[in-house]
Amino acid sequence: MTREDALETLGLYIKNQFLIKHHLAAEAAMRGLADYFIKNKDSSIDVNTWGLVGLLHDADYELTRDTPEQHTMVLAEKLGNNVSLEVMHAIQSHNYKRNNIMPESLMDWAITCSDELTGLIISATLIHPDKKIASLDVDFVLKRFNEKSFSKAVERDQIFLCEEKLGLALPNFIDIVLKSMQGIASDLGL
Repeated sequence: MTREDALETLGLYIKNQFLIKHHLAAEAAMRGLADYFIKNKDSSIDVNTWGLVGLLHDADYELTRDTPEQHTMVLAEKLGNNVSLEVMHAIQSHNYKRNNIMPESLMDWAITCSDELTGLIISATLIHPDKKIASLDVDFVLKRFNEKSFSKAVERDQIFLCEEKLGLALPNFIDIVLKSMQGIASDLGL
């Protein structure tokens, strides 16, 4: 599946523009993480594959809003053989707390950790005085991360798995994802 195919698929199932932006943020985060790991850990990583996972990871969200345990399972049915097993496993495993498909690979854990972080970064942007993602820095995001009353729906434990599962200290992880999202600020409307 190409990026264009993935965007078309996303448009079929996701109508909410905020959710579309969430997918774009996750795609940017996954591409940024892939670039980092190519330089520092594994040159065989395919940036486009990682980006595809980010772009499609919640594509059935509106279809499964009332049945969260079905989230990603419906998408697997819709996509069929249009994506590799590796891509589908990464997408499904980011919902492991509800579907029991455990993340295994570096890519699986990257989407699992970054999915929640993109939401936290967007929320942090919206409370920043100028509401521009370009104005955010790691310290600002870390302060929001440590404020348990801020953006309560964000599963911080899932983000924090970056240290154990990705080998990235939390500030470094935030830096990679934040810079990736800042690179597509106009697409995010931030």
